[in-house]
Amino acid sequence: MAERSPAAEILIGRAVFVAAVALTVFVSLLPLGSQPRGWAPPDLILAFTLAWVARRPDFVPVALIAAVFLMLDLLYQRPPGLWAGIVVVVTEILRRRSGDLRAVPFSVEWATAALAIVAICLGYRAMLAVAFVPAPPLSLSMIEMVLTVLVYPVAAFVSWIVFGVRRPAPGEVDSLGHRL
Repeated sequence: MAERSPAAEILIGRAVFVAAVALTVFVSLLPLGSQPRGWAPPDLILAFTLAWVARRPDFVPVALIAAVFLMLDLLYQRPPGLWAGIVVVVTEILRRRSGDLRAVPFSVEWATAALAIVAICLGYRAMLAVAFVPAPPLSLSMIEMVLTVLVYPVAAFVSWIVFGVRRPAPGEVDSLGHRL
């Protein structure tokens, strides 16, 4: 059987990412209960995005991340572009470090992702405070942040097992000899 070309693999990876985001958004917007919850669920899309950026940054280019998170800002009725902008900045910092994350244990990758999640959440709250925009309760934001950090290993595992997004080995090349 013939192997897929690197360009086709990248396009398939991007399409799978968009489909996974769309499914997650669809499920999160379903009206499953009429009473408000006393806790905030983890941000699965952020966890998957960080896992994919750390492992295969070519699957999630900056324009795709910006478009997805801007759409999420509009759907979740957050200030348009604020969360998206902060996520883009932090994922670009993580993208530059993705080569360094190839040779480290998973615990270091998890700690790096945890720092990124904390930076995104605290940066978002700080920008809301600077703009005098009402923010959600601090307890809910912290619960969401901690749960997102805790769900990151699950997101990385599911990305690897279900979607085939794994960390390339140091020096690994594709079928055409291009470095991954």
